[in-house]
Amino acid sequence: MSSVLPVTRRRARGFTLIELLVVIAIIAVLVSLLLPAVQQAREAARRTQCKNNLKQVGLAFHNYHDTYGTWTQYRFLHYSGSGASTGARGALINGASWTMPLLPYLDQANVYSIYNRNLPPYDPANAAAVKTVIPAFICPSTPHQSNTVTISLDATEATAVFGGTQTGYSYEGGKIDYVTFDKSNNDYDGTANAAAGYRNTGNRNEGPLGEFAPATYQADPPLFTDRILSTKISDVRDGTSNTMLIEEVAARDLLYARGAKVVPQLTAAITDLSYAQLKAGGGAWADIQGMIRPQSTRTDGLPAGFPATNTAWPSAPRGSCFINCSNARANGTGGYSFHSGGINVLLCDGSQRFISENVSGVTYRSLISRDEGDPVGEF
Repeated sequence: MSSVLPVTRRRARGFTLIELLVVIAIIAVLVSLLLPAVQQAREAARRTQCKNNLKQVGLAFHNYHDTYGTWTQYRFLHYSGSGASTGARGALINGASWTMPLLPYLDQANVYSIYNRNLPPYDPANAAAVKTVIPAFICPSTPHQSNTVTISLDATEATAVFGGTQTGYSYEGGKIDYVTFDKSNNDYDGTANAAAGYRNTGNRNEGPLGEFAPATYQADPPLFTDRILSTKISDVRDGTSNTMLIEEVAARDLLYARGAKVVPQLTAAITDLSYAQLKAGGGAWADIQGMIRPQSTRTDGLPAGFPATNTAWPSAPRGSCFINCSNARANGTGGYSFHSGGINVLLCDGSQRFISENVSGVTYRSLISRDEGDPVGEF
């Protein structure tokens, strides 16, 4: 009689619920530790790309200068009637940004070729050109929901910005996160900063591209050529490594304060310089007003030339901040980026620098002027 031995079956042991929870918790901790490092690496790459954009724009500026012997201009304006930079002005007929003459030097000759320079950017004939997205003009750190923006000024706003009697305009344009300067206003508290070496004499607080095109180019008929302005590298007497060509002013025509979107409140005519520059101070690369005019501060902290009370801009005084400010008014006329700690700028020698948001007003102002002889200091 044979006997059959029983077969012993051993069931494989799996993970218990507690073990699974422990593993998941460990993974969550590792991810939380790695995520900030990944985000920092991504932002470092975006900041590098932003600086590379400025490098490309700087090369375009210098190639243009090598070709024509002058810088490009910050804007061209042509009015009906007298149209000079001073005196009576009629309706705005034409205008162009500092970016337009640089297009052939940014591998955008096709856009340049279809842009009709005898017409303003808001003319329908230029619609296809101006809404083209130019990668070199966009900082990847800026949280754009779209790479185009609608620039729109009603009659009141356009008249306040350009003078004369304007009808306003609206158009869609490719975005830009960089602006240039025509000049800085006033003397940054005069007496105190004079003691620090600041001097504001005549019109020498202008930026390297100057404030206005010569009046002969604003008369009838319009003379819109590539050699419209006479400022050149030799006019940057403060030193090309001490003078800014362009800086970051990101996310226009929106306004941010420390990453939070701000809604300007306009109750009547434009009396706030910050609001005026927000409405017509960049945002689209073809924008006629693709510049800012940083405002100095008075002893009470308000921008110079600004009323002590202003119902059109119900925010706190500017204070002493000029870059990445928590105050919306200051950001209306200063540098702004979504980088931590400061902004990228392009100097006249073609180099790129990261400027701290804690820079002093005197230094910031000195970096704008081209021939003031004022001290720059560390930046």
